[in-house]
Amino acid sequence: MTARPKLPNPIDSVVLASLDTPDGWLEYPLGNDVIEGNPDTRMKLLRTVGVKTPHKSVAFFTSRPAKFHWRFENDEAFVLIEGRIAITMDTGERFEMVAGDAVSIPAGHTGVCEVFEFSRKFTVVTSGIAD
Repeated sequence: MTARPKLPNPIDSVVLASLDTPDGWLEYPLGNDVIEGNPDTRMKLLRTVGVKTPHKSVAFFTSRPAKFHWRFENDEAFVLIEGRIAITMDTGERFEMVAGDAVSIPAGHTGVCEVFEFSRKFTVVTSGIAD
């Protein structure tokens, strides 16, 4: 997987972002993880570190129809805002999602994501020990 971009948001900052404005979107290349299609994935980061966690990514994420591998290196939870996707986990479990659905996946899993139509999600990725 290609290295993901990081932005230096101060740890105690309040960040406001809109899903519907063109500013702040970054390319999120998936490299050799793409199985088929051209996902043209993009993200808009709101936070890259947490007050109590060494890693916290809070972001909007978009993808066009495609199929690609995904590694859940940290705990990840997201709400699908628009679109339709499926995630087939390394355990064989398959989760089909439509707008309004949410999922929480613990670190250490891998899966294959299938994006059936343009999709947008709001995601929070965390790792570390809270006080």
